[in-house]
Amino acid sequence: MTVGVALVAAGRGRRFGAGGPPKQFRLLKGKPLFHWSLRALEDTPGVAAIALVVPADHRRRVERYVRNAGFRKVAAVVPGGGERAESVRAGLRALPGRCDIVLVHDAARALVDRGVVERVIRAARRTGAALAAWPVPDTVKEGAARGRRTLVRRTVPRAGLWLAQTPQGFRREEARKFFHAGGVFTDDVQVLERAGRPVEIVLGSARNFKVTRAEDFELCRKILGPARSLR
Repeated sequence: MTVGVALVAAGRGRRFGAGGPPKQFRLLKGKPLFHWSLRALEDTPGVAAIALVVPADHRRRVERYVRNAGFRKVAAVVPGGGERAESVRAGLRALPGRCDIVLVHDAARALVDRGVVERVIRAARRTGAALAAWPVPDTVKEGAARGRRTLVRRTVPRAGLWLAQTPQGFRREEARKFFHAGGVFTDDVQVLERAGRPVEIVLGSARNFKVTRAEDFELCRKILGPARSLR
């Protein structure tokens, strides 16, 4: 089965802080943030094609960057939509027709590694849909608002609870549900969950966190360290 990936880098990063470009274009170790997840996907042998989804006003600039950086697997750079679901659809449509397994990955998860990507690919082939996730490591409290305060309602047992990550992958025929599905979804596999289709969980990585705020960006910088080779 041929694998394609929609790498979604179309957000505006409003929680990251005012000023400067969207977070996916800020420099991390001399490269834009999206470079790092793109490099991991490029270096995964099982991935044949990548569709990079970016804001429309950054498209030409990103095309030049991809070409100059020597990324060979990028089949298309396409503009995203106003909502993430629209950007995912745009990325999936842009993947070559030969891709019968498709993955969706958020460029904000810059430190994804080849092992995580390969586990999702194998599970998507096996089950039809899969996602990377990380076991909830901490005690979970459910809160209840009381005026200006939040009080503990109960402690939620964390056994069996997972923090969803990306990539999330599907057989192509399953992914077509994105083109017509309505409703609000916080991640991609919810479309299939609500349709009653099985979705397999595979182990992600503690490093595969989402860069949401400036402190997350600094954590990426520290993890990469000064000895990391720039490609």
